Amino acid sequence: MADSTPFAAIAPLLHAPPEQSYPGLSPQLLARIKQLWSARGLDFDQIWREGIRALPGFRAVPQIDASHDSAAVDLVFLFDQALLWVRALHAATAAGHSVSIDGLSAAQWHGLAGVTARLIEQMTALRLLALTELPLPAMQVARSLSEDADMALVLLIRPMLARRFSECSTAEDASDFWRRHIAGGRAFKAISEKLYSVGIDHSADTEYATWRKSVLATLSTAVHSNILNTTPPGARQDRALLNDDSLYFATFRIHELCAYAHLLAPELTDLLDKAGETAAGTFAPLAAPLSGILVSQIQCLNAPASERQRHEQASRH
Repeated sequence: MADSTPFAAIAPLLHAPPEQSYPGLSPQLLARIKQLWSARGLDFDQIWREGIRALPGFRAVPQIDASHDSAAVDLVFLFDQALLWVRALHAATAAGHSVSIDGLSAAQWHGLAGVTARLIEQMTALRLLALTELPLPAMQVARSLSEDADMALVLLIRPMLARRFSECSTAEDASDFWRRHIAGGRAFKAISEKLYSVGIDHSADTEYATWRKSVLATLSTAVHSNILNTTPPGARQDRALLNDDSLYFATFRIHELCAYAHLLAPELTDLLDKAGETAAGTFAPLAAPLSGILVSQIQCLNAPASERQRHEQASRH
């Protein structure tokens, strides 16, 4: 049956300010983000409509009556900021490959374009899952996204590995490459070693590495979970996002990808600028300026409250 909703009734939503899609968003966070965009001469509203509102299956954040603060809505807003940067990074790396910009090898440009394309798909899916209370597939996507974030960094710091990746011509080749160089924490080890050389210790015995391992172990349970222990979609109405932990970890990993990429490759900003100049009319020119905006948002990202904290909050109201 055809949708009988008059177009005039929904058309205004296409041009509504972005904040209308995040009811309950922190005014302070919104003002900070818009100020960061404005300082770089960027039109946040227009770019948001093109980069987020136009996503397949776009959903606004639902009205959250039971929420006691803006944390859940703020998280979706920050996730969307990260998604905008990934879209820009993909456009820039694809442009860098097409015109063979010096500074990264052709295989690195090509590999980064491919991985960021996959990240866009994963983030788009995770966004939809986060707003429709489907926690298990969200956990699966978040785990896969984390591996791709690691892979992007490995391709950036290891040109020879990027060349091997570009030579994969079959599904079997790609699977073998993943097993040998990415899976099982291999990529994270390579990244940790490189980070250590610039003064950041993420070795296996650090608090960060322990936390990361714990999160990934939790996300991995979604693959072999017991269906008898899951909560049916819509069965709980006391939470805004049943899977906000997955959304948080994904947002954190993209922030981390942005920060580490520019730390490990200090010339990356200039390279993205050059790529953007060759692809006017796409998201590519946004990659460099959005990098700075995204890094400045890391301090705004707060971990979701634990279940115990949620119950304590509820008991006080």
